[in-house]
Amino acid sequence: MTGAMWVSLLACAGQLALAGIALARVGKSPLALPLSLLSIALSSWNFSAFGLARSGDSGWRLMGFAAALMTLPCALHFILAFVGRRRRSAWAMYGTYAVMGALALTMLVAMGVPALEERINTFGFGLAVAVGVIPILTTGFVLLTRHLRRAGSQDERARAGLVVLGLTLLVALLLTDLAADMALPVPKLGNVGTLLGLPVMAIVSLRFQLFGQDARATSAAMHAVVLALVGVLAYLTLFRVFAAESGALVVGTTAITFALLAAARRVVTGFVTQRERLEQLATLGRFSAQMAHDLKNPIAALKGAAQYLKEEHARGHSWDAHGDFLDLLLEQVERLDRVAGTYQRLARVEPLRRPLDLNRLVEGVLSLQAFATPGAVQLQKDLAPALPECAGDEDLLANALENLVRNAFEAMPSGGTLTVRTQQDGDAVVVEVEDTGSGMDARTRERAFDDFYTTKATGSGLGLAFVRRVAEAHGGTASLTSGEGRGTILRLRLPAAPVPQAPASEGEAA
Repeated sequence: MTGAMWVSLLACAGQLALAGIALARVGKSPLALPLSLLSIALSSWNFSAFGLARSGDSGWRLMGFAAALMTLPCALHFILAFVGRRRRSAWAMYGTYAVMGALALTMLVAMGVPALEERINTFGFGLAVAVGVIPILTTGFVLLTRHLRRAGSQDERARAGLVVLGLTLLVALLLTDLAADMALPVPKLGNVGTLLGLPVMAIVSLRFQLFGQDARATSAAMHAVVLALVGVLAYLTLFRVFAAESGALVVGTTAITFALLAAARRVVTGFVTQRERLEQLATLGRFSAQMAHDLKNPIAALKGAAQYLKEEHARGHSWDAHGDFLDLLLEQVERLDRVAGTYQRLARVEPLRRPLDLNRLVEGVLSLQAFATPGAVQLQKDLAPALPECAGDEDLLANALENLVRNAFEAMPSGGTLTVRTQQDGDAVVVEVEDTGSGMDARTRERAFDDFYTTKATGSGLGLAFVRRVAEAHGGTASLTSGEGRGTILRLRLPAAPVPQAPASEGEAA
């Protein structure tokens, strides 16, 4: 085999290995799926280059063209997830997948339609594709560069810089192959770029924890090695068996690629699902422990009062002098009922709306939180005077505010300033909780309100998700502003209660 063929084959194996690293994190990181799809597309493109050099069949060129086209939406998907714009720009991402997917399907159909293949292998078609591809790639790299400049921590700057370098080598150099196929005097550097980009993306994935702090390097490496070995051996076996049948080679390679992706995805999904199930069970355990704690005191009071009255009855003593114990029994039963009702509303987020003074609610929460979370955090209040009331559930809103304040304390383990402010915003009232902690990166910021998403080792991932549901149940919104090294501001916006109109006097009615 020639040197170029070896480079293509090694790049194919390496891309399959990178796909294995990414697939091990699918379901836990928004970066994992697009990187695994990008790696699969690049491995298919590299093996198509190997097949074209080995057999000379034009079908491999079409298959390589289709795989190269699919790298564009995968790269854009990865970039948007990395800079925290995946949801805001979903329309662009899915639109690119649809357009490039249709073009790639056209390439595959052209393998059996000579007339269509002839139209595709023209300078005009290649130019039209380039005109559509280059602006999208440029936009993606502009977003990456802007994110790199705004990165607040050294680790994030290192991650962003390596991602820019890796994607430039992995994807951008594919344009040299497109230019060469258009008969332009440009050397083909795509396979070299994908090979050189592999260690860069592997370093950012494992060394700089691209997929999160709990990524298991050993497990990821095992997935990578197994997927690479199985894939390359399957491709080479296919070539040996169908050496003289180019059509079978192209179809077989496509089938093996999708089979590898499906099998790896199935195995990894099962593993991830099991792990998420265990985490959710642990969360349920913590929730149950909190409920048990809240029920323990009233039950203990009920038991003590009932035992005392039972002993008095056994001794033949009258209960006339023990009315306070009967009152205690009734009070504790009512307390249990309130606890059960509160947890029911917490689960269903069903607000029981009453006129509520937001400033008074803030004062109450902060007076308790200052004792519950002592430390080097300075607490400041900036409460707007004459703030209008809102119609809300005091228990639910107090729980939501306690979550925000507790998160702020936890974000400043070495001390800082916690500021809680209220203000009127048009026909709404707003409470903001601001900390001077380390802040969030773009990816954490985008997923902060998701259920079961947490960056804490012992977190449940329910805190901010619950805050969002409480706000929405009251007809309001929850939002955050954060940046690495700049702290975080969480904002709860609630509709103000309508001001009751005074009844008209008899003179005014007349």
